[in-house]
Parts: sequence; C-alpha cells; structure tokens
Amino acid sequence: MDPEEKNPHNTQARSYTFEALDEQFRDRPEEIDSPSLKETPPEAIARFMEEMNVDQCRAILRKLTGEQAAEALSELDPELSAKVLLAMREFRANEILNEIAPDDAADIVAELEEADRNRFIQRLEPDNRENVRQLLTYGPETAGGLMTPEAVTIPKSLTIDEAIQAVRDISEEVETVYYLYVTGTGNNLLGVVSMRDLMLGKPGQKIDDIMASSLRGICHPDDDQEFVANEMAKHNFIALPVVERGTNRLLGIITHDDVIDVMRDEATEDLQKLVGAGADECIRDSIAEGVRRRWPWLIVNLLTAFGAAAVIRNFEETIEKVILLAAFMPIVASLAGNAGHQTLAVAIRSIATGDIHKGDALPLCFKELAKGLFSGTLTGFAGGVGAYFLSGNNIDMAITIFLAMILTMALAGFTGAFIPLFLKRINLDPAQSSSIFLTAITDMAGFFIFLQLASLLIL
Repeated sequence: MDPEEKNPHNTQARSYTFEALDEQFRDRPEEIDSPSLKETPPEAIARFMEEMNVDQCRAILRKLTGEQAAEALSELDPELSAKVLLAMREFRANEILNEIAPDDAADIVAELEEADRNRFIQRLEPDNRENVRQLLTYGPETAGGLMTPEAVTIPKSLTIDEAIQAVRDISEEVETVYYLYVTGTGNNLLGVVSMRDLMLGKPGQKIDDIMASSLRGICHPDDDQEFVANEMAKHNFIALPVVERGTNRLLGIITHDDVIDVMRDEATEDLQKLVGAGADECIRDSIAEGVRRRWPWLIVNLLTAFGAAAVIRNFEETIEKVILLAAFMPIVASLAGNAGHQTLAVAIRSIATGDIHKGDALPLCFKELAKGLFSGTLTGFAGGVGAYFLSGNNIDMAITIFLAMILTMALAGFTGAFIPLFLKRINLDPAQSSSIFLTAITDMAGFFIFLQLASLLIL
C-alpha cells in the first residue's frame, strides 16, 4: 500500500495513514519513506510507534525533524516517550525535549529516574526549565499536573487592535490561543476575553470594555483532575484558567485536549477497577505484569465464592429433598446480580460527574431499593409463571421464585448504590472492585433468601 494521495496540486502530496504504516512497515520500520513520514499526522506516527520497541521508535524519529519528533512523542504514553528519549543521543534528546510543550515535557521527565530527570531538566532552555520544574511540583492527577503555563496574558488598558497585535507577536511561542487572560498587578487574574469577542470588537475599543470579569470554571492547582473535567463539561469552555489559591495569581491554563485524555483515562480506569483489573493495565503488558495486577482480586473473588458455597451447604438437606431448587438457584442469583450492576453503573457515573451531593446518599439508596422492589415484582411474576410450569404445576415453587426475586432484587438495588457511595465516603475509589463485592453480596444473599423461602414454603 502506497502512502495516501493528497491534493494533486500539492508538491508534498504523499503521507501515510496509520493503517498503511501498520500493514507495510510493522516488521521493517527502517524502510519507511522519510519525506512521506514527515507529511504524516503526528497522532498516526505515535499510534504506530506504540506497536514498536524502543530501538524501532528511535529509528522512526530519526526520519523526522526535531519539531515533528516532539509532536509525535507528545502523543505517546509518557512512559514510552521517556524510554525513547533515554535511548537517544543526548544532543538529539535535548533538542526534541525543548520542542515539547512544558506540560507534556513534565509528564515525560516525571517517568525518568531522578538522576536522569535532573540531567534532562538541567539541559533545557531556561524558560522551559523553570516551567517544567514548577509543573513537577504538582501531583500528576491534579489541575497543576494538567496545566500548561503558556497562557496569553494582556493588561486591560490595551485596545482591541493592540491586543490582536500582541497575539500575533507571540503566535509562535504558544501552542494554543483560545482566550486572552486579562491580568493586573502580580499577574492576578482580572478577566477573560474570547477570541470571538476580540475579533468582533470595534477598533479602538478597550479590552476593559469587552472582557468578562465574572469568571467561571476557575481551577486551583491542587484540584483533582475529575473536578477539572466536570468544570469544563459544565461550562462548555475550551480552556480553563488555573490560579493560585488565595492570591488569584494566574499560573496557567488547562486545554480541552488534556481534559479529553483525562476523561478517557478515568473511564478506562473505572471500568478496569470495577472488575478488579489494574487501573492502568494495558493489553500489551507482559503476562507476569497482568497476573500481578489481577490475582489479588481474583483471590478476593474466590473467598466470596466460598462464602456463597457455605450458604448452599447450609441448605444441603433442603436441596436434596427438592432437587429442582438447584436449577432455579442460578436464575435468582443472576437476575439479582444484573439488577445490582445496573444500579452500580448508574451510581458510579453519577459520582464521577458530580451529580450526587451531600445528603443525597441515603435517599438514593432507598430510591434504588424501591426500583428493585418494582423490578423484582414484575420479573418475579414472570419467573413464577415459568417456575410453575417447569416444576409440574407446583404453586409453592412459583411463589418461592416470585418472593425470592422481589427480595433479592430490592437488596441488589440498595447495595448497588450503597457500595460506591460508601467507598466514596471513606475516601476510596468508588469503582475499586465494586463489582466483585456486589456479586458476593447478591450471590450469598440470593441463595440464602431463595433457599430459606423454599424451606418455609415447599418443605
């Protein structure tokens, strides 16, 4: 497959797609055409490099300019980028690192050992060096860890024409310009002007006249990244300012592309934690690493399964007298588990999006209990009818199934909401293996309720 054709009037008319790179050069990246690679979007190059080892990544980057290599590395996982830089000649590595935006550069060097980290930072250009050092003082999952210090600031005394010229003067120094931040003494944030308002303003008009001084979506450097994502979603902003708590001094901005990465990572993390997988586990991890991350929760799951087995063993005589009970047990437990997981998914999402506030927890738990009762009544009626015919018109079996489904699904609704809310209350991740604990509760309680009802109604 040849590089895809671009506009025929373009003299640089060839570039690769990720699919072309993967299909043609997976086993021989050294044969990639350099001019075509230089025309390839950095995200496609980065995606291809994720399939390569460090030496192969280095060979690919040799075909790019320092600026292009920086763009590709910025799209990579910081851990892999750090390994690639470490494998390069120092001159080339420093050249590339100086071209990377400070926030991305900080993420990369944070993955290095302290000695290597200090060496790379020391060889950065002075402005970059100070910015990276400052960013490294913030936690990786905070607003400070996400922000870039490259915010465009202007005084309120400028006219619109002067502000436009100021943006032009620094256009090559900043990665993105979505808003102009109006600052006063000590870089204190006074207001913000969108590029739209700037372009639509009248010539000669003062910035003070068009700036928004009632600021929303303000973040502080110690704010959690989930809070940042929720703020950006709530206000529909492209960028959010980060100010020093107490002084209102502008420290930097967080752009929408960084927040998208946060939302993706948080969703992935919650999904994997929900079932006991490693939060940052990847399909390309080694077998040993995958097993190391998973087996502790598999052991927990095993122990809870033994708990369910102990419940069943306690009703051994009941099951022996009515063998058909063994066939219906998984049905009751399965439906309770499904109902609980429905509630669990909704609860975790609501927590993540900030929809649950102080005082909501207990009412929400009982609300989900009520949903479980109604769902259990409807499902239990259908299950009871089915059990009636399967058991040879045994009305007691039908009633047992009916009541068991009502009670177990009500319990599942309550616990599906309670588990993540409780974990949140004790400052643990609500997604952390909630599914495993919920399954344990619904299995043990489901078996107990069903078999106890059978003992009372059938025997």
